[in-house]
Formats: sequence, C-alpha cells, structure tokens
Amino acid sequence: MLLLDDNLDSNARCEAILARLHFAVAPTKDINEAKSVMSALRPDIIVARVADAAALRNVTSADLPIVLLANEVLDPEVLIEEIRRELRAHKNR
Repeated sequence: MLLLDDNLDSNARCEAILARLHFAVAPTKDINEAKSVMSALRPDIIVARVADAAALRNVTSADLPIVLLANEVLDPEVLIEEIRRELRAHKNR
C-alpha cells in the first residue's frame, strides 16, 4: 500500500492504523516521492489526500483503488472501512 500524506503526524497515525490490518505500507510525503515508490513497488492500493488524488490518477492505472483521506484522520475505524470498501469494489470490477 502506498500512503501519501505531507503531514508527518497524520502520516504516522495512518501508518499505525494500516499496520493493524497487516498492510505493508510505503509512506511518502509528496507526489514525486509517491511516483518513485509506485514505479518500484507497484502498490495494490493508495491512501492519499483529495488534493493529491488527481495527480496520482495521471500516473497510475485507472483500476488502482485510491482511498481519500479526510483532512485529519480522527477515527481509525472509518479509514479501515474505507479501505475495505475500496478493496471490495475493486475485486468486483
């Protein structure tokens, strides 16, 4: 999983939440770093801010799921449910 978040506190919190789901997380802080990681690791899913989603769509395949982060990740269960929802939707395509 690729995690793109320029807020270091939010990034660390998201990474901890995702580790609970046993995801291998590649945290990145900007779009350039994310592009580099994507070409090397080929993630199955991306978690990113809304502002970065459009830029990521331009460099990823259309079927790669992107979970959009709210401004601040307050509820881990909400993030987890969004990831599960995107993975289910992706599987059914």
